[in-house]
Amino acid sequence: MGLMLQVADGTELSDKDVDAMDFSKEHLLASGFTAKELQKLQINIDNFGGTFEEVVRELARRFTIFLWVFICCISFFAFLLYSKSDDMGYVFCGGISMLIAISIMAFSQPPIISFKCWRFCKKEDH
Repeated sequence: MGLMLQVADGTELSDKDVDAMDFSKEHLLASGFTAKELQKLQINIDNFGGTFEEVVRELARRFTIFLWVFICCISFFAFLLYSKSDDMGYVFCGGISMLIAISIMAFSQPPIISFKCWRFCKKEDH
C-alpha cells in the first residue's frame, strides 16, 4: 500500500501524486527555470501531449546523450592530435568535423533548457 498525504483542502494524494508535484511549475521556477522557458515547455506539451515530468526527464536524457557525444568528440580529437600531429590537414579537418557534430547535437535540442532539466533531475534523484 502506498503512502497517502492529506492536503489542507481535505483531498488525499498518493505517493505517485506527491512525486508528480515535484514537477510543478512553481517547483521548476524555484529551481532556476524562467517563465519564458516554462512557456516553451507548455507549448510543447500542448502540441505533442505529455506532462512536465515527461518533458523534463526527456530533455535531461538528451542532455546526457549530448555530454557523451561531446566527450567522445573531444577524445577523438585528442587522439587525432596525438596520432597525426605531423599532418595539420588531418587535424584541421578532424577539428571541423568535431565542431559540426557537436553543433548538430547541441542545436537539435534547446541547450540551456536541457541543461536546466538535467540539473533539476539530478537534484531530484539525489
